[in-house]
Amino acid sequence: MDDSSDFETELHVRGVNRHGYHILEVHGPVVPNTIASVLLHIRDVTGLMPHIYFRWTEGNPITNLVRFLFLGEGEIAPVTREVLREAVPDVTQRPWVHVG
Repeated sequence: MDDSSDFETELHVRGVNRHGYHILEVHGPVVPNTIASVLLHIRDVTGLMPHIYFRWTEGNPITNLVRFLFLGEGEIAPVTREVLREAVPDVTQRPWVHVG
C-alpha cells in the first residue's frame, strides 16, 4: 500500500501501447504530485514543454468539495496545476495543464 505522505518515492515510468496510442504508465502514492513530477522530468529531458489534458469530474461541485475536505479525494487537475505552480514560479517554464 502506498503512503500518501511519502514525497520521496522513486517513480517507475514505462511506455505502453494501448489501442494505437503511446501512453506513459506510472504508479505513485499521490496522483497530482506524480503527474507533476513526470511532466517536469519530460520537460527537463526533452527541452520541450509538455501539455496534459484533464476532464472535470462529473457531479455536484459541493459534493466534490465535501469529499475533498473529509476524504481527501478531489479534482486532480487543479491540484496538479497548483503543485506545478509552486514548483515552477516562472509560467514560461511550467508545463501546460488543460482542463475541459
